Amino acid sequence: MIYLKKNHELFKKHKEVLTKQLREVIKELLEPNKSFKNFYIRQKERKLLICIKSRLDIFIGTSIPMQKRLIKIFKREYPELTKSYAKKELQPNIYKVIYFLFVDKGYNFFTKVTKTKPYHAYSFVKTLNLKTCPYCNISYIAFLEKEKNNDKIRRAELDHFFPKSVYPFLAVNFYNLIPSCSTCNKLKSDDDLPQLLNPYDSKVKDIKFNFWLNNVNFLDNPKLDNTTFLDEENIKIEIKNLPQENLDTFQLDRIYQAHTDVVVELILKQMHYPESYVQELANLGFSKEEIYRFVFANYLKEKEWSKRPMAKLIYDISEELGLIDNIPERGK
Repeated sequence: MIYLKKNHELFKKHKEVLTKQLREVIKELLEPNKSFKNFYIRQKERKLLICIKSRLDIFIGTSIPMQKRLIKIFKREYPELTKSYAKKELQPNIYKVIYFLFVDKGYNFFTKVTKTKPYHAYSFVKTLNLKTCPYCNISYIAFLEKEKNNDKIRRAELDHFFPKSVYPFLAVNFYNLIPSCSTCNKLKSDDDLPQLLNPYDSKVKDIKFNFWLNNVNFLDNPKLDNTTFLDEENIKIEIKNLPQENLDTFQLDRIYQAHTDVVVELILKQMHYPESYVQELANLGFSKEEIYRFVFANYLKEKEWSKRPMAKLIYDISEELGLIDNIPERGK
């Protein structure tokens, strides 16, 4: 898992466009004597819509802790809006109204791409500029624009961290829209997971990878002299400080355990990689970040970990092995 840093310009644009859209929809919903096909506006719905209109910023751009507080309030005041309904189960009128506002006219408006609409889900994903899924940091999430008439466009899937079917009032919240790979999106599905860690949560920075070799923690017994390429089965990768719900939902323990070959390669580099080659690169004027890319085929800085799969794993294990400290600064 990798940390997503807030994009302030994108956040501002998202609030501006969605606020305008939802205000117009609420205005229509509140028109006297206006009739709708699948629901009706009575006093209860009217009162809630007026409240939402006065605090649209909360529903479009509130922080993760505030989203959780909002869910608690709705569970107490409007429990019908915090429930997952079965396919053939009758949905209450107020649920239909709020779903219509935030999903049908909010999220579906956001995901629809037209020539006259400069801001939508594709521009959202493009601006975030993520190349790997933040939930797993294993799979690439490609973004392709239309360059020719017959070209097809492609973007990452957008996961609703808090499912829009359970919490429709959070369907367009900036922090609730997580670009993800199709696998993670399907694994998470519409499950309501209260302990799941959001990629925008600063606690993501505390996550740490380490490894065990032959059931011995490397930190306690740092003897790797006999390691070979055949030792993949003897490696155990551990992910610390990540909630169990994240591990279980995205099967991260199992998927990373399938990549113990990466750890073995790092161990062998620690044992055999020529220091003279690294020093020569520094003497040639390459920076520490550039040398790291030469040696590990990945990115050194946290802000760039989303560019390539397993960047976080490779960084943490390299740091644990002391490989990063051995990379000199430019010209030193």
